[in-house]
Amino acid sequence: MDKLVRELVILYEYSDKLPSYPIEFHSGLDVLEDESISKSFSKNTPKEEVNFSRANFKKERHNYYRNFQKFQAQNIIRNKDSSFTYIPLNKTYPSIFECIRDLVEKFSIADLLTAFTWQEFEEFISLALNHYGYHAFRTFRFSISKKRHEVDVIARERNDILFIDAKRWNSKTANESALIKAAHEQNLRAEHLITNPTIAGKLLQKLHYPINQKFKNCRIYSIILVSSNLRENFFVNGVAILDFAHFNAFLNNFQSIKINLKSIKLSKVVFQKKLIRKL
Repeated sequence: MDKLVRELVILYEYSDKLPSYPIEFHSGLDVLEDESISKSFSKNTPKEEVNFSRANFKKERHNYYRNFQKFQAQNIIRNKDSSFTYIPLNKTYPSIFECIRDLVEKFSIADLLTAFTWQEFEEFISLALNHYGYHAFRTFRFSISKKRHEVDVIARERNDILFIDAKRWNSKTANESALIKAAHEQNLRAEHLITNPTIAGKLLQKLHYPINQKFKNCRIYSIILVSSNLRENFFVNGVAILDFAHFNAFLNNFQSIKINLKSIKLSKVVFQKKLIRKL
């Protein structure tokens, strides 16, 4: 029943953008893959195995990729109009999201992400969240008590706000101690934000919060999202630390997962009329 109510609410709120919503994804990569690939998993494998059998998932992926050569990062060309061209296919894509979504049919996403800068990785996450049905944008800077803070990607779904720290790290730099430190710092950013209602209001307006309605408390959840494959995904003091291959599975099950996450309550905001006119 909870899932049905959630999907009906999302369908209502985002019906102008995603008429086919809600969308079900059963693995961390489905949002980027061609429908024919996703169907090949669902036909041959029970839904429970697709969700929970990582070994089976790797086997299927290996069988699909074995006929392709390893991805070459130098084949990606950045055009002046912010589009991307992949030379061997001679195809141009209007955004990094469209580019990766097409190329992931031929190459591992872990290899693909190494071809893009950390700024492009953040943009990719933001576009992926928008595609999934969130209001999202990248790079939010604010100052509290003369201390500057920056959040890489912020997304909102109803009254849940995700503070995402995007780490374009390889398996060596993404060590446990570095990830734990990043999780602690991300929580501090959220805790500082809620102390200033004006800055919090500015953030919610950028996230298209319906300010004509009575404000209800929001909850901020901190997430560390790594581009490379981690040995395991885990929680540190209520902060989720995961790799991108599991990101959609995380989002798809967020309503049940969030009880294990630390949330920071945002209870007071001040909206700016000037910002309303600009938006």
